[in-house]
Amino acid sequence: MKGPLADEGVIEVPLEHAGDHVTPGLEEAGRPAITEFSVRVRQGPWALVDVTLVTGVLHQVRAHLASVGAPIVGDTLYGGPEEPGLQRFFLHAASLKVRHPVTNEPLFVESPLPDELARVLYQRLPP
Repeated sequence: MKGPLADEGVIEVPLEHAGDHVTPGLEEAGRPAITEFSVRVRQGPWALVDVTLVTGVLHQVRAHLASVGAPIVGDTLYGGPEEPGLQRFFLHAASLKVRHPVTNEPLFVESPLPDELARVLYQRLPP
């Protein structure tokens, strides 16, 4: 799947390590990797995307979005466009749900969008 990112979907592409990054791999060579996504808002070629990891492979979000033609802004390793003034790529863990290591209870943590990313977001996708 290449071209404009669908409104929502599942990317299920095995990934294998290749030096400092991962690449789509053959099913027997790569680690299983599943990413769910939904587009929150679009503006021209830009989109704000919510992503849920079903599995956890190094660089999974970056590699999966790049594999469908939607690399992350600023992530030049995976083909993302540069953004003037952005000192990182536009990827943020807004929330995380894990099991507490001692109590085994669900633990939910949220993190607001950092100022640097919020500035770029509102330049590209006005509220």
